[in-house]
Amino acid sequence: MPTLIDTHAHICFDSYDQDREAMMARAFDQGVKKLVHPCCNLEEIDFLLELTKKYDGNNCTNVFTAFGLHPTEIEKWNDDSKSILDARISESLARGEKLKAVGETGLDYYHCKEEHEQKKQKEVFESQIQLAIKYNLPIIVHTRDAWQDTLSILEKFYKDGRDKTNGTIHCFTGDLEFAQSCIQLGFFISWSGVLSYKKNDHFREIASKLDLNRVLIETDCPFLAPQSKRGKRNEPSFVQEVAEILADCYKISVEELGETTSRNAEKLFNI
Repeated sequence: MPTLIDTHAHICFDSYDQDREAMMARAFDQGVKKLVHPCCNLEEIDFLLELTKKYDGNNCTNVFTAFGLHPTEIEKWNDDSKSILDARISESLARGEKLKAVGETGLDYYHCKEEHEQKKQKEVFESQIQLAIKYNLPIIVHTRDAWQDTLSILEKFYKDGRDKTNGTIHCFTGDLEFAQSCIQLGFFISWSGVLSYKKNDHFREIASKLDLNRVLIETDCPFLAPQSKRGKRNEPSFVQEVAEILADCYKISVEELGETTSRNAEKLFNI
């Protein structure tokens, strides 16, 4: 069984409240030895830190976290939010807690279509990038229907990152040109269960053309369960199916795919 890292999972959601222990045990049994849990909003931070302490790699999946604000949560960002997030990052790093990135943040024009919403998303995205750079942390980027604006902002802050590990484009659904441009800026491309869906041959074609050393796997659970589990609640153990599909794209074994993507994740998140 390959050793895998789920680089994007939301195990703090209440959809796991009744069986979180069993769900995490299944993940460990399926070879998911490490997991990165980003914030959707700042109110999650304390619970995420509890989870990183509870799941510490001692016969269980080792959980790491990221602090940030999801672009669809921008109504929760006010004049004090950046300083609050700055302080929480500084405190967590000083305490040696398992904070490994800023995010998830980015742009989502699918859910936020109004010009004033998109303008604020860009401002909040840039603020969080500034904090990531300040603390030398990678950034976890969510982007949907906002490819050019996302790329323009990344180019503004990360001018030449070909040999760097500046962050990840999580749950990738863009085109090949966007993926390659992000890789040139020092970003990794992270594939979710979307890669496994029957209609998504174009994503599998894109995946096959990317440098495997710049690729990650994730679940984005509880959302986007892979094809064989579609319609069910997603969970970290299901990342194995993503690994299998991606390994087929590269025509390599799942073990090699797991080894390489795990090494990539460890490098990016310093885990």
